[in-house]
Amino acid sequence: MGDVQGRFRDDLAQHPAPPLGDLIQESMAQGRRLRRQRRLTQFGASGSALVILLVIGLTAGPLGGGAEDAGQPGGPTVGSPGGPVDTATSSPAESPDGGPSGFEESTNEEQRGYPRRSLPPVSSTTVIDTLRIGAGPGGELLTTTPQGALELLTRLLPKGEASGYAILQSSGARPGMPYVQLYLDRGDGPGMLRLAIHRDNLGGDPPPGTVELTEAPDNCVQNKIVTVHHRGRLKVDLTISTCLTWDGKGTSPARPVLSVKEATEIVGNPIWGTELPAELVINGAKRFPTLARSNG
Repeated sequence: MGDVQGRFRDDLAQHPAPPLGDLIQESMAQGRRLRRQRRLTQFGASGSALVILLVIGLTAGPLGGGAEDAGQPGGPTVGSPGGPVDTATSSPAESPDGGPSGFEESTNEEQRGYPRRSLPPVSSTTVIDTLRIGAGPGGELLTTTPQGALELLTRLLPKGEASGYAILQSSGARPGMPYVQLYLDRGDGPGMLRLAIHRDNLGGDPPPGTVELTEAPDNCVQNKIVTVHHRGRLKVDLTISTCLTWDGKGTSPARPVLSVKEATEIVGNPIWGTELPAELVINGAKRFPTLARSNG
């Protein structure tokens, strides 16, 4: 046993011990190199991801602008007692019963670069008078037609030259409740008038004889509307325009050809209704065998 141990000692003596200090320092240096390499690899991956996000952001553009940019309103409309159906190129509005539309107004958003928004023009409706609605017509009656309405309207108008007779499209224009238009020239150039007979199905109308005036200074087509409430929730409107329009192709300024008082006397006549004397309907058919149909 002692000989074996002696031989081991002799062998170890022939091979000197390795320099442990150098091995430790080399191992620590190699560890530091590996850590630096890992950090550089991680930073490279994060940097690449950041570059990709920046590229995507620059390509997509600023957030939150799409809805505003795409929300520009279309062309303005001119309406009627039954709802907006007609098209015009300036001073538009909806119906006398509904809210007007189409007036543009600058806002703070426009100063910040946002597009202009279309806002409704200012309009107001007030009760201006109360009439005594007399008894309706007697004798033979026929359903009111556009031709019959124009026949009665031209008889009630003050002296002047009438022209431009037309039927206007309207969701409220049903049998007995037409919507018509004409031009009247009293010596100072033609002005446009529109008459509508309609009924408010919502109820709650003012008493018969109530006279209302709707004013929309920013709407040349429906600048003033005189409404007289008749029996049976029936309403008769006469629109006094300050421009001429036809089929939505354009407008040109024009003087109003009726005063509010004159319009009140016309639409307050007790003859108006869903039925007219047969003589008016028959003569109207002869006088206006064909009528233009207008969306304007």
